Amino acid sequence: MKTISKTRLQIKDQNELINQISGTYKDFYRAAMEYIDNAIDAASILEEQGVNTSHKIEITIDVSKKNICFTDNCGGMSPEELCELLSSVGRSKKKTVPWANGQFGFGVHAFRAFAKEAIFISRKKSEKEAIIKIDRTVDEKKDVPCYETDTRQLSNYGTRVTISKFDAHGFKKKGFIGAIVAEIEHHFDDVLRAKKIKIYVKEEGKKAYECKYFDYSKLAGPILQKTVDVEDDGKKYCIKVDLKVLDRAQDGQLPVLTNKNRRVQTIYELKSFKNYLRSRGEIAYVWSNPFVVGSIEINDLCSPNLTRDDLKDSKQRESLYEAMLQVQIELKALIDDAMDKKTQESFKKIGKIMSDCLSEILKNFKLEFEQLAPSGEAGSFSEEVSDSNGDVPFGGDEPGGGGEGGNQKSSGGEICEDGNHGVGDDSAGGGVGESKVSSKDGMSREKVITSHGPRIEFQNHAGEDRIIDLGNSLIVNTQHSDFILRNPNKTGRVKFDNRILNYISQIVAPYCVHRLFEKKGKVPSVSEVGENIVNLTLKLEHQLSSTVLGHEMEISR
Repeated sequence: MKTISKTRLQIKDQNELINQISGTYKDFYRAAMEYIDNAIDAASILEEQGVNTSHKIEITIDVSKKNICFTDNCGGMSPEELCELLSSVGRSKKKTVPWANGQFGFGVHAFRAFAKEAIFISRKKSEKEAIIKIDRTVDEKKDVPCYETDTRQLSNYGTRVTISKFDAHGFKKKGFIGAIVAEIEHHFDDVLRAKKIKIYVKEEGKKAYECKYFDYSKLAGPILQKTVDVEDDGKKYCIKVDLKVLDRAQDGQLPVLTNKNRRVQTIYELKSFKNYLRSRGEIAYVWSNPFVVGSIEINDLCSPNLTRDDLKDSKQRESLYEAMLQVQIELKALIDDAMDKKTQESFKKIGKIMSDCLSEILKNFKLEFEQLAPSGEAGSFSEEVSDSNGDVPFGGDEPGGGGEGGNQKSSGGEICEDGNHGVGDDSAGGGVGESKVSSKDGMSREKVITSHGPRIEFQNHAGEDRIIDLGNSLIVNTQHSDFILRNPNKTGRVKFDNRILNYISQIVAPYCVHRLFEKKGKVPSVSEVGENIVNLTLKLEHQLSSTVLGHEMEISR
């Protein structure tokens, strides 16, 4: 191959560099994101320049040879740019681009903590395709040649990075591909959602997998979408808020702060934001709610810090956090409303399960509690709908819904011919005519059924006793201090553990036992009452533990 130029790695202590890299990247999967970062930064620069290209990154893993290859079509580099990029740490040209992720020229060398060799091939429009190799054993005293490729390696203008000769701990065959995919979908979730680039991962010789983003737009739940204008030095920045409170909790999907669709940090983990909230007498727990997902896009208002897990200290950051505090207040109100509804739904399910358990236990005592129930009898029309194949006579087979039959007055009073429904001449077209038929509410009768046990309900009654006896129902007061003390869950999900089930059994049992002795017309001794309460408590707790806890996952979701 023809040598284009030579360069030297401007690194005085490579061992120290490796130590720094090892401290930054705990495993290769995170280090691999740096090479994807570089491609995405290049694609973003092209987009800023008005170059419209369908950008993509293909990652090919050869398990047998233990190497991984990153190929992109994001513009590429000239031989000179390739040499400059690889020879210096801390002098990346992207420092002048505030939204670019790799501003420090550090990530190019991320492979060093996990592998011995990296080969870079790049081709830029109107430039030669060049190749350069970094061997981590080569020090700053030795020239590193940059060659022109013998035969073209890249089909598009872009870059290919091949990392090989992994250390024993660096490449683990089992789960390697899955771990790479998981890291990409987590780290670049917002980039993928913006649909500015596609990322494919495949094992050599097999079909490629396209990385996907978490599409919360299709999930049910109230949304908080708005734009907030923040002014700085006469310039207006548009902050885009896209948050959602889902019906089901999502692990690992907490709201994030993004800049140009690039993840900066999970909002709950932003230390500077926590400090700001603390100074305002607020806390950040709202952002750690597992039901909340989404992002806040800051659009270049602030820049990330060196480690890219927070924002640089600046006046602009203060303005941003003022806006985010107002968003937090709105989000909290939305969460409280959604969680209240979810809690009530869950309490209703739990109450039904507990009522059934108690009724089953008290069956032999022949106690009677009246409860309202729906009629249960289907009307003739609903039966015809459910039992037939859809031939319900909603209208006739003639235009206007008419059918065969004698002439009738239509709803507007106009004579119809051959059973065809005519056009009414009255705005009250609900049967007002000679037939004197008009719409009215349907009839529904309450039906009372008897149960062996009282109905258990959960309600909030601040200042009231633990149990409110309504005769046929027992209300468990969820605002009583004893209940709150034993309920370990604070996220809105109803999570019943053995401790709270024991508590409920103990407070419900006395009411049922006293009702039993009232039915018998007997005045029991203290020991009889105590023995019956203990026995019913234990039996109810055992029944609830096996039944309620079995439904816990379904109720908590």
